[in-house]
Amino acid sequence: MTSNNIVKVLVTKAQKERILQNANIKGYKTVSGYIRDLALSKNQFFEDKLKEIIRKIETVDRKLQG
Repeated sequence: MTSNNIVKVLVTKAQKERILQNANIKGYKTVSGYIRDLALSKNQFFEDKLKEIIRKIETVDRKLQG
């Protein structure tokens, strides 16, 4: 898939340095790849947690009904 859309984010100088350092430490060749993976993986994390919460609520609801 070709990445050809731009998203601009404002950060402080210290934040930029931290982002660059983290990308380098984690072995990313580009900061874009690092930020893209980080942003998209967080969405999956929240989606998984939401599904887990829903399952727990359904379990409690069944116990209360039964």
